[in-house]
Amino acid sequence: MSRKTFSLFTGGKDSTASFLKASREGLNPDLLVTIVPDNSESYMFHTVNLWITSIHSLLYGKRHIFYRVRGLKEMEVDELRPLIKYLYEGGYEVATVGGLLSNYQRRRFESIFDEFGIEMYSPFWGVPQDEILYKYHEMGLRYMLTSVSAMGLGRNMLGWIARDLDDIEYLIEIASRHGFNPTGEGGEYESLVLYVEGMERSIAPKKHRIVWDGVSGYMEIMDVEFRDPRWIYEEGSRWEVSRRLEEGGR
Repeated sequence: MSRKTFSLFTGGKDSTASFLKASREGLNPDLLVTIVPDNSESYMFHTVNLWITSIHSLLYGKRHIFYRVRGLKEMEVDELRPLIKYLYEGGYEVATVGGLLSNYQRRRFESIFDEFGIEMYSPFWGVPQDEILYKYHEMGLRYMLTSVSAMGLGRNMLGWIARDLDDIEYLIEIASRHGFNPTGEGGEYESLVLYVEGMERSIAPKKHRIVWDGVSGYMEIMDVEFRDPRWIYEEGSRWEVSRRLEEGGR
């Protein structure tokens, strides 16, 4: 009998990969939990396009809840306590987390989970950073960059989709050239999973706007639709996809 499991879920590649791996290993998370920080500069939590996680929950057939926090540094874990207590009292024993490298995040999540005897499942923790993106690709994840804040990641990378091995190698190459983490673990970028291979439908942005300050920015998605996933592979090169999305979202 599997233990009752929930997933801390942002809709990005890392939390999605942890959720999928747990599902494939028999833990079968039945609840997606999305933390929504008021602080857009949160050290702990994803901040961009979190509303789309409710669409992911429909795609994956899972229950879903949002939980709002102020997102102030060193107070974020305390704000999670009522949520974790509620889940513990509901019988949850395991939490999946998408962290890869940040000791800051890991220590704080572990402290609150340990307090209630909940096991933290973080299957990609400590995996060499140059291997993780290949592992995600093998798992079938196809994702879009929705926020960028590192040299080498310009405005034209907002809406860029990692859909094949050439794209993965391209992202690793520019990360190496400009000295940032290819997984985005240091906040260099945020991602949105559009499709997992084997599923019948994908998520496609329908309306958006680009917010850019000259060196960093994000893609705020206002509307999405379910589409046949072939659009991800058929609509031109990585640069054409980015441009089409930008032009179509204005």
